[in-house]
Amino acid sequence: MIALDLDNTIICYDEAFRAAASQLDCLPEPGLATNKSTIKAASLACGGNDLWTRLQGLAYGEKIGNGTLFPGCAEFVASAQEELVIVSHKTQFPVLGDKTDLREAAAKWIQASPLAALPLHFFDTREAKVAKVSELGPRALIDDLPEVFQTPGFPASTAFILFDPENTHPLWTGSPRLRSWLEARQLLLPR
Repeated sequence: MIALDLDNTIICYDEAFRAAASQLDCLPEPGLATNKSTIKAASLACGGNDLWTRLQGLAYGEKIGNGTLFPGCAEFVASAQEELVIVSHKTQFPVLGDKTDLREAAAKWIQASPLAALPLHFFDTREAKVAKVSELGPRALIDDLPEVFQTPGFPASTAFILFDPENTHPLWTGSPRLRSWLEARQLLLPR
């Protein structure tokens, strides 16, 4: 079994964040790339942490339909010869803004994707997610957050693989680090 994180690992939110930032009038300056990182910086500069928090709720909820599968993810899933499961640390409702059910929005997004057949588990805390990973006992977890690997109780029998397509964690050496789902196929799936 291989466990997969959902947000920013399976789902690329660049377009969802762009749509949310446009709606909240906090897009980066013209000429800058408009990805999650630059939008975060622009929203923090415009309205501080409250605006960034509202923007996240909008991107992960109402605007999730603008999200896309990371390139190669569907091919990875189709090529896997073993069970795959999605484990997600996601609050049910945004802290600020509209009270969209973020889990329901994500589940609907998954159901409309090539990954619809995969089991999907949501958890309120990182610790609960790690406990489920420990219970499931996958041989690997692909996740974009090093903090998951560093959470007490992360199972020693599960290989943590950092998904880092934007090189957000260039100094990470705690485990393999992937820039793409093609690299995930090369590392985890037999030829």
